[in-house]
Amino acid sequence: ELGGELAFPMFSESELTGFLVLGPKLSGDAYYPDDIELLATLVSQAAIAVKNAQLYRQVVLVNDYIENILSTMDSGVITVDAHGKVALVNATAERLTGLPRSVLTLMTIDQLSQSISGPLGATLSDGDPRPQVESVLPGEGDRQTPIVCSTCALRNDPNAVVRALLVFSDLSQ
Repeated sequence: ELGGELAFPMFSESELTGFLVLGPKLSGDAYYPDDIELLATLVSQAAIAVKNAQLYRQVVLVNDYIENILSTMDSGVITVDAHGKVALVNATAERLTGLPRSVLTLMTIDQLSQSISGPLGATLSDGDPRPQVESVLPGEGDRQTPIVCSTCALRNDPNAVVRALLVFSDLSQ
């Protein structure tokens, strides 16, 4: 029905994901075995590219979902990677620390306020959570904001801590 001379199935992990249908050659020649072998290789690579595009789309959707959750939280959220570099910050963390995300994500745990870096660094080093730690977050001038924070370790397997997460809330109200 499509008017093709050749049809190549596209497989991804033994699952049929589509077909590549080719019409006749412009030269009018037949498709030779070398042509078919080359086209089969290209179709295989195209199947991988399609699968990668689908996976990328899923990652974007999940990231958008997480970003939506983080942006609506009344608590500040900061994560650091295994080396202590700030990896993720939400808008509430920006407001409470008085620093924009662009600055915070360039910082390391040692550059954060002690009220945040203390519990976060401890969790990063030993993997133990620090629940409901009360502290004071310094602000502009003499202003200080009382906060309560909790930390947890993020692991890629039962033993390896790959990130640490801190959630903190303003207690001044």
